[in-house]
Amino acid sequence: MAEKKVDPATGEAYTLKELMAHYKGTYKKRELEEYWDNHCKPVKVRQSKGKATKPSKEAKPEPKAKAKAKATAKAKTAPSKPKKESKDDDEAPKGLRTGKDAGASGLAKLRTFSRCVLAEYVWLDADGVTRSKTMTMTARPVKVSDLKVWNYDGSSTGQADGHNSEVLLKPRAIFNDPFRGFPHVMVLADAWQAWDDKPAKNNTRAACAETMDMYKSLDPWFGIEQEYTLMKPGKVGLKPTMPLGFNTDGSEPAPQGPYYTGAGYNVAIGRPVADEHYKMCLEAGVKISGINAEVMPGQWEFQVGPCRGIEMGDHLTMSRYIMLRVTEKHGCVCSFDPKPKEGDWNGAGCHTNFSVTPMRINGGYDCIIKVCEAFGKVAKDHIAEYGEGNDKRLTGKHETCDINTFKYGVANRGASIRIPRDAEKAGRGYMEDRRPAANCDPYRVTNIIMKTTGECLSAEIVEAGSKTHTAFVFIKPHAVTDKVKTLVKDKLTAEGLTIKHEGSIKAELIDKKKLIDTHYGAIAAKAVKMKPSDLTVQEKAQEEFEKQFGVKWSKVMEDGLVYNAMDAAKKLGISPDELGKKYDQLKKGETIIKFGGGFYCGKVDGIYVINGFYMNMRSKFTAPGTSIYYYEVEWPAEKMSWADFRGKLLGPTDPATAPAGSLRNLIYKDWSDLGLKAQPDTGDNGVHASASPFEALAERSNWVRASVSKDAFGKALLASGVSMKMAREWFDDPAVEFEGGKKSVFDMLEDLDAGECLKKLANLLNEIIAFKLQQWSLRE
Repeated sequence: MAEKKVDPATGEAYTLKELMAHYKGTYKKRELEEYWDNHCKPVKVRQSKGKATKPSKEAKPEPKAKAKAKATAKAKTAPSKPKKESKDDDEAPKGLRTGKDAGASGLAKLRTFSRCVLAEYVWLDADGVTRSKTMTMTARPVKVSDLKVWNYDGSSTGQADGHNSEVLLKPRAIFNDPFRGFPHVMVLADAWQAWDDKPAKNNTRAACAETMDMYKSLDPWFGIEQEYTLMKPGKVGLKPTMPLGFNTDGSEPAPQGPYYTGAGYNVAIGRPVADEHYKMCLEAGVKISGINAEVMPGQWEFQVGPCRGIEMGDHLTMSRYIMLRVTEKHGCVCSFDPKPKEGDWNGAGCHTNFSVTPMRINGGYDCIIKVCEAFGKVAKDHIAEYGEGNDKRLTGKHETCDINTFKYGVANRGASIRIPRDAEKAGRGYMEDRRPAANCDPYRVTNIIMKTTGECLSAEIVEAGSKTHTAFVFIKPHAVTDKVKTLVKDKLTAEGLTIKHEGSIKAELIDKKKLIDTHYGAIAAKAVKMKPSDLTVQEKAQEEFEKQFGVKWSKVMEDGLVYNAMDAAKKLGISPDELGKKYDQLKKGETIIKFGGGFYCGKVDGIYVINGFYMNMRSKFTAPGTSIYYYEVEWPAEKMSWADFRGKLLGPTDPATAPAGSLRNLIYKDWSDLGLKAQPDTGDNGVHASASPFEALAERSNWVRASVSKDAFGKALLASGVSMKMAREWFDDPAVEFEGGKKSVFDMLEDLDAGECLKKLANLLNEIIAFKLQQWSLRE
């Protein structure tokens, strides 16, 4: 009979299979297995014979479980509970709340704090030493956003002056508190100056997080082997000089040899500290993966990882803090000094194992070699980031390479970089940088490792992203017929384009997911939300306006003759649909002018209307029973420029003036034979296609959920230094300051090939960074 356990959230006894069925669709299999192993209790009382009762989501929990589940109210929140010993269930206060802390105002309303949670904030001071302070909270946080930004006296940690000492603590990661037990937590935070919200002194995490985000597409993995030495306490406030296990008479112990991975009295010295630290880290949720005794008496090592990106620094920092706490009751001092004892003894390092996706796939060994070569070119820059006093350790002896020498080799522990033998055999794997010292800042180490690797590999990624064009093409609802689909597909393939994916998207889904609103976001904003005074019309566009309409743009603005589409309909006393119909009759070069991508001005009944076509555009895409038919296409950039793709293959906006043989011209010319109800015009012009590689990425992300980090152009964009967050902001086509003026992101990229598009976006990013640096400088 299958084992049953009690689910603490419902009080019901389930088999693992029943638990899986109960939470199906709410949690992943892996999460439920972990919940079963770590939180569900074995059934103590023998179950009555007969058919097992199927679990019910309406089941009432036992009193204890009910108290713990009160805040969440629903059983489905149960698997989010933290990992803990089974005894924690009994020790958790009744009525424990989970979620967002209510702060001082919430505490003031409580009659007792007995159900509250302690949160110990941990951060790095000016010297990279962990500091901490504890607060009482009304609830146990489930996610980082549940925690508040706290503060402390930075003048006491070397991070502020006494006259302006407040420094902020911004929560970054939550760990269980292994010292106080469940439900209490420890919070890894970083420090920020309260007066200008800039990173405080030695907040190296901020810069590391930016680098990790920049190269997120490479998916960096780290594992750090933290060596440390347990020392005999000296005078308070003074650095200890004698490791545990060294003779009290000052004589040297037996040479190193038996101590490494050894066992027994006078060999494995300090094991109680190492073991307790190991268990405490596991209880906390730190990704600690092993320990071993090292080559000198009192010297040990613990390994943290594999961790991904910024997680490495967070987990190593917390593991170091836990070690310092553990030694408080063992009568010894933990030293991270790279050379804690002079003489013929090994120093203490922080060997850093590292890989990115290109190293871990078939053929990755070549990538490892390439990165090793890149490290060699900036060896001094890396050494500067790898810890103070490292010159005493990196002497070329004791399994190290000389600090002034760089070399890498397979299975060579005397090299700067060791490549595992397994990586050579398999043709893929990871590399080990043996240079970081035990006292290194993990954020600085992982930051420069990732920066050098990213810069080394990004050139290739950018180049690869520049070689292929990928666009999003769709047939508009008015033209979706079988004959048009055949025409478009044949034309695309005849011109050498490869159709990667194609399909239909129904109006109901377009409406529900607001796909058309996202697609025409900038157009919609200009038509509805923005006033004419909010718009930026470039000087050249104003000159074209005056040529076409015989009046200056500044004059019609001054006379109040310019309206957005919404206000224009009200001004003219007509419906938005009626305005749209009038707008569709306007002629390019006579009564309508294009200021930029998705930015039009048309003269309707004596006034000038911005994007009047949008008012009935949405309804065309969301009318029940209609749909669009899309094609995701790609082709070698060298075979066809983006300008030719749009100008010659697709054809300009007005199908009547489109080149012969272009898609829009063919649909316009043969509309009746193709099954259309009316001849296409500027609004209903048959087919849409992306205006640039970047706009294509934005459209594919919107319409077919293309992954930016897996897309060739997307990876190249991220490799160029553009963060995922910034890319998604630019997907909304904001107006940005660039090259001396305010410009639409989509406009400035229109018809550029992929390579030029990437360069321009990188230049835009550089201007933004330069502007921020200038602002910071002015604030100082």
